[in-house]
Amino acid sequence: MKAFITGGTGFIGSHLADELVNHGHDVRCLVRKNEKWLQGLNYKKIKGDLHDLVALKEGIEGVDVVYHLAALVMAKKKSEFTYANVEATENVLRLARKAGIPKVVILSSLAAAGPSFNRPVIESDPLMPVSMYGESKKEMELMVQKLAGDSMSVTILRPPAVYGPREEQIYTFFKTASRGLCTIIGDGKSTRISLIHVQDVIQGLTLAGAHEHQGVNTYFISSEETYTWHQIRDITAEALGRKLFTVHISPHMVKKIAGAVETMASFFGHYPVINREKANELVLEWTCSVDKAREELGYRQQVSLREGIHNTISWYRKHNWI
Repeated sequence: MKAFITGGTGFIGSHLADELVNHGHDVRCLVRKNEKWLQGLNYKKIKGDLHDLVALKEGIEGVDVVYHLAALVMAKKKSEFTYANVEATENVLRLARKAGIPKVVILSSLAAAGPSFNRPVIESDPLMPVSMYGESKKEMELMVQKLAGDSMSVTILRPPAVYGPREEQIYTFFKTASRGLCTIIGDGKSTRISLIHVQDVIQGLTLAGAHEHQGVNTYFISSEETYTWHQIRDITAEALGRKLFTVHISPHMVKKIAGAVETMASFFGHYPVINREKANELVLEWTCSVDKAREELGYRQQVSLREGIHNTISWYRKHNWI
């Protein structure tokens, strides 16, 4: 099989490239600057970015499947998200359609659907994002539905927060915990979240790439269980082999802190580590159901929370991240 990956130098994309190459597939990856995790891997480098149509055409033509994983997750302006997540995806999709590519798999996010209320969200629920990032993913999905229609075979996957080796955002939670401190929003028991280990994302991507259908199909891929922050804390402490001092912060206080951080960062022209919008996301419940993916793709959670956290912390330690 021949595959083209956008976002191959990133966290999820590099794991997908590893998986496909290790199974003997012919892999091309779009590389803007640094190869990062792809160094030493037997793949074809396509130099360019998502708005370089010549590079995209070179990567796409003649492949069996396009995996579009590249995305912008942090930006100051809505226009930046639109440019990177909506317009760039349209470039990929139009060229794939023109080239007659049999299969396109696009990585979206639970953020496009929005938070859960009373029950895990399902694919038929209305899209209710609460951030500019989530809104851009919603716009992207609507664009894909309109552009692809029934003329292409496109699968959209929506994972929740993804953790695992090479991950750099949830990593801050583990790094802080490695120093003995665990900060939890709320009481740590009443709010539940869905999480997914990167290897289960790769499972979902490969299943989607092999799934034959016409039109656009959308699936949540996630843990089959939902977790409390106390569960995550306890397993993290176990994996680190140390006790954690837990600080509980109220949702109201999180928003106040985020506002102050955002204001201070603006004075220095920096992007804040947390802003008001991110705080609004953090205080909500994010759970989704994988029933549809289980029934139609054959997806099953393979990495338990305990195994995943132990695996992730072991990798961070091996590479001196903690």
